[in-house]
Amino acid sequence: MKKIVSIFCLVAFFSPVNLFAFDWKNHDLSHLVVVTNRDASELTIVDMTKDEVIGKQKIALNSQAHMTAFSPDGKKLAIAATENNLVSVMDLSSNEIKDINVGSGPEHMDISKDNRWLYVGNIEGGTVSAIDLEKNQEVARLNGFREPHGATIMASGDKVYIPNRGAQLVGVVDGSLSTRDILVGSLTGLASFDRDQAGASKHRERSIPTNGVANVTLTLDEKYAYVATGDANSVTVLDTATDKIIRTIPVGLDPWRAYASPNGKHMIVPNNGDQTVSVIDVQSHTLVATLPAGTDMTGVNFGNDGKKGYVISRGTSQVFMYDFSALKNTGQLDMGEGARLETASTTPAGTKIYVASSSDNSLYVIDVQSDRVKQIKGVGSFPWGVSIYKGQNYCH
Repeated sequence: MKKIVSIFCLVAFFSPVNLFAFDWKNHDLSHLVVVTNRDASELTIVDMTKDEVIGKQKIALNSQAHMTAFSPDGKKLAIAATENNLVSVMDLSSNEIKDINVGSGPEHMDISKDNRWLYVGNIEGGTVSAIDLEKNQEVARLNGFREPHGATIMASGDKVYIPNRGAQLVGVVDGSLSTRDILVGSLTGLASFDRDQAGASKHRERSIPTNGVANVTLTLDEKYAYVATGDANSVTVLDTATDKIIRTIPVGLDPWRAYASPNGKHMIVPNNGDQTVSVIDVQSHTLVATLPAGTDMTGVNFGNDGKKGYVISRGTSQVFMYDFSALKNTGQLDMGEGARLETASTTPAGTKIYVASSSDNSLYVIDVQSDRVKQIKGVGSFPWGVSIYKGQNYCH
């Protein structure tokens, strides 16, 4: 069933006083949406109570920023400046920015629950930078990774999982910053393709094409880690206490990554090779449904505490909707001609989803209760990612 929606356009204006230095301390952080503009040296700030642009934040020149991340206490905002090989850390109480030199091509990152550590994958250099956020400096640059595609830090802070997009490996970093690998697929090799047609990263040609690991996703209790492996067409389940593989679950072709539902019941895995979505029951670690979806899927968002799902298809400029209680597709939301959807964030209350559209410099806002969509225009050049403090944030 295809759901027809009306899209309302909101053209937002902001005062020149906010043009390049947003006054963070005088705004309620829980009301803000931060848009990463890949083709501009700035972030765009949206007030979610009005769905209007209210300001801009200048960042490192020509940074081609990939994503932003809030510290859990809301005191700092980190920006991955991919082109400049920097992680910029902003103190939100003073607006001071510290640019920290890291490895080549920093993209995805994670911040520890105690607000102390930031780990970022330098995808072009094959390294991972460990940054001390108290000192705002890189304290280690770890080598030996193959297109490290980010980091997942355990709540205890004593273990970090590193996905390797160019290999069937998960790196494990312990508290002493020593590393080891876990083989999670049938092939090991290096990637030869440019993953993102939008051009956020440049990759060297290599001899063995591999779709490796894009992300390591923890269950809510952190007892298990789910690892989708592209070439293996499977999801590996790790026991995080021992790092032993307890289950390998066959899924669709070229699975992207697992997304954990807010109720802890399911892992949802988009399979871009056959345009399906795999639904995995977390309690039994079994595949319970394979549902139709779209092309070039970049993310999954949830409503109604995980009972409702929204899967972004960049290839069709649609958002596919699901009832995960009934395990069925319930329709599609068409964003219209000219949209190219990237990733999204869900508000902490789960009432709205903000989807970045890079081709028309817009945000599309989905009301979870009604599934009505409205468009916010003028959110900067090439909106690539969206971050909301304590929201459901991810990148691609």
